[in-house]
Amino acid sequence: MSIIRRWQRSCYKRMLKARLVTPKVVVLMDGGICSQMLQYLLGEFFRKRGCKVVYDLSFYKEWGSDMDYKFARNFDLLKVFPYLGLTIATEFEISYYKRHFYYVGNNTSEWIDDFSFLEKNPPIYLGGYYHLPINIWVPAFMSTYRISSEIFDEGSKMLMSEIKQNINPVAVHVRRGDVEVRAYGKPASLSYFKRAVDYMEKETAMPFFYFFSDEPEWVASELIPYLEFANENYKVVDINGSDKGYMDLFLIAYCKHQITSKGTLGKYGALLRDSADKIVILCDDKVEYQWKGVFHNSVFL
Repeated sequence: MSIIRRWQRSCYKRMLKARLVTPKVVVLMDGGICSQMLQYLLGEFFRKRGCKVVYDLSFYKEWGSDMDYKFARNFDLLKVFPYLGLTIATEFEISYYKRHFYYVGNNTSEWIDDFSFLEKNPPIYLGGYYHLPINIWVPAFMSTYRISSEIFDEGSKMLMSEIKQNINPVAVHVRRGDVEVRAYGKPASLSYFKRAVDYMEKETAMPFFYFFSDEPEWVASELIPYLEFANENYKVVDINGSDKGYMDLFLIAYCKHQITSKGTLGKYGALLRDSADKIVILCDDKVEYQWKGVFHNSVFL
C-alpha cells in the first residue's frame, strides 16, 4: 500500500470516528438482474432506517459473468427500472469498507435464519448473499418493482404480443451450468420438468409453454424430446442472450403461469404479476422451501 493511500485511510478513519464524514452502508451488487433486485431491496431497508446507502458495482468491471465464466452478467437494474434511485460507492469507499467492515451474509444452510445483520448500524459493508424474511422483502418487492414493455426491443415486443394471445401461456425457466453450487444445490432434473409440464396440462386449459434459458440449444436438443409433447404447444425462446436476461424476466412475467427452476429468474417473473389464478411450480427440495408462502398459489413437485 502506498504512503498516500495509508495517509488517506488514516485520515478517513479519524474523520469517521469523529463523525466528520457520514458512516455508510455499502451494499455489494453482483450477479444477474434478480440478484441486483434483491440487493437493491437490502439497501432500501437500511435507507428507510435513515442510513446513507451506496452500492459497490465493481463486480461488473472485474468479473461480469456467471460462476462458470460462460454467460454475461451486466449491471442492468437501471435499464429495467430506470425510476430507481441509486448512489454508486467510490473506489476508496469500496476498498476501505470491504477491509474494515465486511459482513459475509446469511444465505447459507447454517445462517439462513439469522437476520441479525438487519440490526447492524453503519459503517458496514454487506458482501456475500442475503436471505431476507418474507414479511420484509415481498412487500418491498411488490411496492418497488413494476414492469414496462418500454424496455423491449422489436423481437421481444412481438413475442409479448404472441404470449398475450394465448389462453394459458406458461413460462418455463431452465437454469443449469453454474447453478450447481452450495446456494442452490443441484439443477432441477429432467423428471421435475416432466412432472411440472404434466401438471400444467392437467390443471389448465390449452397451455402453451415458453422455455427461457441461457442454454436454449440444450433445451431444444435434450429437454424438449424428454418431455414428449403430444402437440406443438411450446416454443424455445432464443431471441435474448444472457446479456438481455432482463427482457426474459419481463416476458416470463407476461405469462399467466410459471414453472420455475433453481435460481430466481422464473420466481421473480412470477412475482411481478402474481395473482390468485396463477400457478407457480417449484422444485420439491429443502433449498426451495424458503419460497413457501411467497405466491398466492404455488405447488412443489
